[in-house]
Amino acid sequence: MTGTQRAVVLAGPGRAELGTAPAPALDVRPAPGVLPRRCGHGVIVETLATCVCGSDQHTLHDPNATPGMVLGHELTGVVVETGRDVERVKVGDVVAVPFNVACGRCANCRAGLTGHCLTANPARPGATYGMGDGFGGWAGLQAERSLVPYADFNLYVFADPDAARERLLDVALLGDVLPTGYHAALGARVGAGSTVYIAGAGPVGLACAAACRLLGAALVVLGDFNAERLAHAARAGFATVDLSAGDLPDMIAELAGTPLVDAGIDCVGVSDAALAAGRESGRTPVAAALDAVIGVVRHGGAVAVPGVYPAGAPGARPPVGVWLGGLWSRAITLTAGATPARRHMDVLATAVLRGGLDAASVVAATAVPLDEAADAYARFGAGEGRKFVLTP
Repeated sequence: MTGTQRAVVLAGPGRAELGTAPAPALDVRPAPGVLPRRCGHGVIVETLATCVCGSDQHTLHDPNATPGMVLGHELTGVVVETGRDVERVKVGDVVAVPFNVACGRCANCRAGLTGHCLTANPARPGATYGMGDGFGGWAGLQAERSLVPYADFNLYVFADPDAARERLLDVALLGDVLPTGYHAALGARVGAGSTVYIAGAGPVGLACAAACRLLGAALVVLGDFNAERLAHAARAGFATVDLSAGDLPDMIAELAGTPLVDAGIDCVGVSDAALAAGRESGRTPVAAALDAVIGVVRHGGAVAVPGVYPAGAPGARPPVGVWLGGLWSRAITLTAGATPARRHMDVLATAVLRGGLDAASVVAATAVPLDEAADAYARFGAGEGRKFVLTP
């Protein structure tokens, strides 16, 4: 395919809009400024659904992001072209694309750490679609068609494509938000009978709550300041706490009978607004959500951090204050980092299509035409309690 296509692009600082971008071809740019080479291991995927994610908001406000770049890293679609080296994936397959770009061959990929692939990003370990040159320079997935490299390794192929199409809003979550929530729950050692506190009742927090329920948690509590999100979480069957209404340990105690839980999960991270305020004031932004999570986890418990904390460049790292003494004194295990989405897709696809996991309902997945992407970005950025799924 040659020419242009409709795509969601960065229109300027803080703004996304529907624009045009080059149609994808089986070429890959190995590094900025280097001529493309033929991508025999890649495929072209025609979009059925592509989601708006909280991480896209970081890209919108990234001063290093390039205007006109295609956004997005969550995609479900149909394979329409394959490279000459692709053996497993076929034209016509309905597939889910993990947000990590991973070669499947390096030491980290072989260890299952696909969020930290050593090959797909010349700048550093780990690559993601639609987040700029610092993440490998791969074009985003919020477009009519997309290039997916290393297709035999990366793509999840639905054995029942008709079922996938029928449950499109559910399976659209398999590329990022659902594996991220599930990976965090595993990192926090959630299991049968666990009590869990999750900071943030947005899509990631809700997906994490669904994963905790899937793993057998006895009590899942979501905390937030957003009344709309809390009301939806309560309708989905989870306990909630309004963080503006009192002290978190006291509210946890009312629900659990003790102010401490087995597992804590930070689905908030540090916002761009907090980092900007810290730069302007000269003060260190406090990781308030993470500190609150640490404060309600029992001795010997575990904390997982799927929320984003920007790394920055060596020597210019954004300062973020974290209560390390709380982790140390309580012997709390902490896990963090980019989710290896492909590792969990087989289990979660089965849970959705065969096990009754109603993921779309839990995260309030809402279909929006691709033409209305700018409005979906604005509504999500304003805190609306929905997971927007763009459809061409």
